Amino acid sequence: MATPCIAHYGTTIIERAPAHGVDQKEVPIEGQLADTLQFLELFGFEPLIENFYPDMGRQYIWRRGETTDVDYLEKDNFTSYRAEERPATVGPRVGDTIFRLTHRDPVGIYRLWQDRGLGAPLSERAEAAFLAGEQSWLLLRGPDGQLYEVGPSQALACANHRIYVWTADDRVDEAALAYQEHFGLQAVATESFHSLGKVRLLSRDDPGVSLGLLFGCVGGVQPRWTDDIFVEAGYSHFRLGAIDMPATHSDSREAFPAAGDVGFIYFQDSYLELVQAPAS
Repeated sequence: MATPCIAHYGTTIIERAPAHGVDQKEVPIEGQLADTLQFLELFGFEPLIENFYPDMGRQYIWRRGETTDVDYLEKDNFTSYRAEERPATVGPRVGDTIFRLTHRDPVGIYRLWQDRGLGAPLSERAEAAFLAGEQSWLLLRGPDGQLYEVGPSQALACANHRIYVWTADDRVDEAALAYQEHFGLQAVATESFHSLGKVRLLSRDDPGVSLGLLFGCVGGVQPRWTDDIFVEAGYSHFRLGAIDMPATHSDSREAFPAAGDVGFIYFQDSYLELVQAPAS
């Protein structure tokens, strides 16, 4: 069975390596990883897959709903024993990613998170407006270091399954054309994004996904710190289905050898799990 072209988000999390000879499976889930899994559980996620990589890290993939749901979502929580916090910058870096999380009661879920100290809003003013029902969406940083856009469930999969990527201003046109060519995304609009900059929005109805190229922030987007997904805490990756997977793979830089029908590539400014989109 082919790997499905679904909403699958991932984030690298710092974890200290166990003592020599200690089984990874026996190490308690604590700290940032424990907080992240609680954050997801409150949102409705449940365990799906666990993998253990000696001398490298642990992987906990959780899911929310069934694959047939319009708002189905998987979250890959990958710990790395080599991960570290990157140097701070005033603004975003190239490739910084924001994942959309939708829920039937986003304000209620947000209050649960806050009651347990899980996650922090980027703007207190935006938080107040969100809680008062004056705006539908809120940006927050989860306990995994990942940025999320939280808001109400949408009727279309492409509106629930949305990813934003910070892109250098002079490369937005090039990146948009590349996503259109390789993934069948269509230009939708360019609009303001949470008062942080602008977003060039691209979308595809089937399999449903939308991608926003973020640009135009004050001070400009800073260079990426590293391409190594195991070194940078908070490094994001996501799955995307190509129109012609072999062609996209050959036009990209390989991060790791493919595993079955899944490729691991650097495409534009993102690390992708590359799969074949079903024929329309």
